[in-house]
Amino acid sequence: MRFAKVIDRQSFYDKGAKVHPGLENEVLLHEEPGPAGAFLVIRGWGDHHGSFTEQWRIEEPEGRTLYQSSAREIHVATNGHVERLEDEVSEMEFEFASDGYAVVFTLDEREVARATFEVKVDGERRS
Repeated sequence: MRFAKVIDRQSFYDKGAKVHPGLENEVLLHEEPGPAGAFLVIRGWGDHHGSFTEQWRIEEPEGRTLYQSSAREIHVATNGHVERLEDEVSEMEFEFASDGYAVVFTLDEREVARATFEVKVDGERRS
């Protein structure tokens, strides 16, 4: 995995819609508990070429799975190629704000990467 970002959709577009190392991983809630505004799970696969079955899930700080994506076949054409993928999640319920949430990525049913992100309350609901 070359990169992984979990970010509020509107914040991402407000910040120029470019993935870079300083881009904060954050999901925004209007209130807690409650649904999050739409957010993106963006990642880039590279370093090896071939076809893989990718799946990801969101875990709360205690490790309980809150959301699981559908499995997807991906193909990385060459060792130097980066396959960029983006999924949008909307109206997902979060019980509490915390900086300990994680998105966990698997390839061919093996965990290969994880990234932590913060779920925080924002006074303005974003959709």
